[in-house]
Amino acid sequence: MVWRSSGPLLDCYQNIGPHRVSNSSVSPQYLLDGVQRLSTLLGALSPSNTINADADEFSEADDQPPTENYSVHYDFETNDFIREDEVSNKSKKQTLPMDLLLDSVGMLRFQRSLSGTDEEIDELIRSCDKLSAAFREYKLPVIPIVTDDVEMATRTFQRLNSQGKRMSEAHMIHALSWGSEFNLNAKIHETKVAELTDLGWSEMENDILLKACKIALGFGVYSKNADDIGTAFKDRPGVVSDVGKACGKAVGFLVHKCGISRPDLLPYAFQLILLTDAFRVRPDLTNDQKNDLVSWVWTTTYGEYFAGMSGDRVEKARKDLAHGLDTGRWDLTHFDPFEVKALNRKFDFRSVRAKAFSLRLSDISSRATANGNGADLLAEYGRECLLQLLPRINSNKVIYSSYANRFLCDPRQSGVTKDKILSGNLTADEMNNMLINPEMLRMIKDGDHEEFIRLRMNEINCIEEEFYSPHLQVMSIYNW
Repeated sequence: MVWRSSGPLLDCYQNIGPHRVSNSSVSPQYLLDGVQRLSTLLGALSPSNTINADADEFSEADDQPPTENYSVHYDFETNDFIREDEVSNKSKKQTLPMDLLLDSVGMLRFQRSLSGTDEEIDELIRSCDKLSAAFREYKLPVIPIVTDDVEMATRTFQRLNSQGKRMSEAHMIHALSWGSEFNLNAKIHETKVAELTDLGWSEMENDILLKACKIALGFGVYSKNADDIGTAFKDRPGVVSDVGKACGKAVGFLVHKCGISRPDLLPYAFQLILLTDAFRVRPDLTNDQKNDLVSWVWTTTYGEYFAGMSGDRVEKARKDLAHGLDTGRWDLTHFDPFEVKALNRKFDFRSVRAKAFSLRLSDISSRATANGNGADLLAEYGRECLLQLLPRINSNKVIYSSYANRFLCDPRQSGVTKDKILSGNLTADEMNNMLINPEMLRMIKDGDHEEFIRLRMNEINCIEEEFYSPHLQVMSIYNW
């Protein structure tokens, strides 16, 4: 599906994967649907010398081009397509590189290089010609949408694309709010870079800013009225910058006051969304208000406040937060009754309580020794520094998957740390750092890992309750 328009040129991707796309059309023509199919064909039929190694879409996590070979060949024996790296150097099997199909000169050179009897070579040449003709003559169905109205093109695509990948809310709003001087996706990206890079949060999900913008524009976080929301963005294009500045303040608060140093440590996205709204409406919060916000963060975390929350409840939570900040009297109405649930038997970093537990270990590690580096470890390695150190012996597997068998340590020193724990060769500082007492150490030496897990789990529960209890009292929660 393509959109043909005589309007102003829109920003487009310059590459499909590693291949640069050139525009030879006199009038603009945009691909709306079929990217995956065209990407497959382009990747298989394009010669390697068209690869743009500097393309952002081609870079891996280390900003280097991938080393894997994706070239495709046609196997004459099996009449099937195979990867180039599946063709053995020692094999005498002859295969046709697919990037020659649309290259007449290259195809001719390949056919001249074929080996075998005259009959075998003739048969291979016929196969080459047949395959080349199949690709050259294949009819690709193209559905054109001819209009200069971007909103009409967007809605047409959404209605026709019932079988393919659904257009996300963010993409829909982006399309409906697009203008010659406003590009929602680009503006969100620019805002994240400007406001969050120094805090280490530039990789935060765009959805957080989008939902905070929806609140600022007067819509609910789950509102699906993309037309009205798109219009609101066009009428107030500065809202992204305003919300972005507030989000920067909210993230700075989370980093410096709560120790939440990176996006994957944030218990709930809704916490940041509502904090962003609070800082937008009240840019100059007092220290007392910020201290109350710290208690709000940990109360909503340990009470798992935002689990399965509807749009109406999110709005009520926003109003409760605003009321508490404005009056100093807190009433979180969703808690009825308030409950801190027991930790799950299995540690899963994606869960809210696992993130809170990780932050407690980080805090303890930073305070346990003069040169404690728990916060630095968690900021640098995230979940990778929460290691499972006790080996499984003859006991229930769930014991070794529990919170009590998770230790915060430098992953580069995991082997050394594990040996110290199993041998009981820990200093007093190291024991405090890891929430291990002499009785637990004795259980390890005796090989009684089940009792060690039980004792350490009790210690974890006590440490957590000691931490969250004062915050619950600030939020006027006394019975739990």
